[in-house]
Amino acid sequence: MAAQAAESVKTVKIPDDIEYRAIGDAFGLLIACGGLLPGAMVSQRSLEYWLEDIVPLLLIMVMGFRLMRNLMATMLAVQNAPPPQPARQVVQPEAAAMAQLPEVPGYTTEQVLEEVARRIEAKRAAAAH
Repeated sequence: MAAQAAESVKTVKIPDDIEYRAIGDAFGLLIACGGLLPGAMVSQRSLEYWLEDIVPLLLIMVMGFRLMRNLMATMLAVQNAPPPQPARQVVQPEAAAMAQLPEVPGYTTEQVLEEVARRIEAKRAAAAH
């Protein structure tokens, strides 16, 4: 019984670029509607001229059908998609050691005064020559 139930389940294959197809079909539908505007039905304001505008009408029907099919497939894909996982960055221990700043040596007050005095004496000696 379970095998029959598994066989009766339909799987729907959804292409990876389904969003782009839906957007393309929407633009195609807009272009087809734009082709209908300068037609005889709109200019004469009568549905009796539908045969003269058959090409834009067929394009509107085809593009409308494709748009609805792609929108339904997109909604199905979004509904069944797993929630996005936050990106985790793994830092290697070697890279972490390289990224750390070196430890700042602590100087005492006497060491600082001695270094300043030495530099001043070196500058005086260089200026005297």
